[in-house]
Amino acid sequence: MNMPMNVKDYVKIYDNFLDSNTCQGLVEELDKTEWAQHTFYQAHNNEFVSFEKELSICYNAQSEYTRIVQTKIWSAIEQYILKDFGYMKDWFSGWSGYTQVRFNRYNVDTRMKLHCDHIHSMFDGNRKGIPTLSILGSLNDDYEGGDLVFWESEKIKLKAGSIMIFPSNFMYPHRVDEVTKGTRYSYVSWAW
Repeated sequence: MNMPMNVKDYVKIYDNFLDSNTCQGLVEELDKTEWAQHTFYQAHNNEFVSFEKELSICYNAQSEYTRIVQTKIWSAIEQYILKDFGYMKDWFSGWSGYTQVRFNRYNVDTRMKLHCDHIHSMFDGNRKGIPTLSILGSLNDDYEGGDLVFWESEKIKLKAGSIMIFPSNFMYPHRVDEVTKGTRYSYVSWAW
């Protein structure tokens, strides 16, 4: 099989990754969680900055629901690398690990600006590498606005329970537009 030449072919969406009870349970727990404003790391000046109308983030590692998501991500990465792109297994068949799940909350009038996933904070000196894959999951779809936009105009609407995997590099710029009604909940992890 020939390798796909279109960058869009490396974006894979897996519907029904999480069942509705897990999604609903997580959202209920997240509604009671403390959140912090999201920041971006700027390598040129070694600073973390936040922008206007930025989303909120949290890590909720003590949750049973979080453990379910964290465990299942392994199978999604395996599906992506070994099955969907299995013809690469002779020269690329593994990954070193993936990060703890981070939850994202977008209230009305919040967003995430255009970026690519060169996540510096996941490497602490002991863990070395670069993120190779971004894993993004949706916990709900009962909001308006909040479009996930790739390549300036490609809108992707994930259903509750879906997960999406794509390469973590400059060829996959993306943003989340402002939520106009409701609250958008998602989670992310990065494989290296």
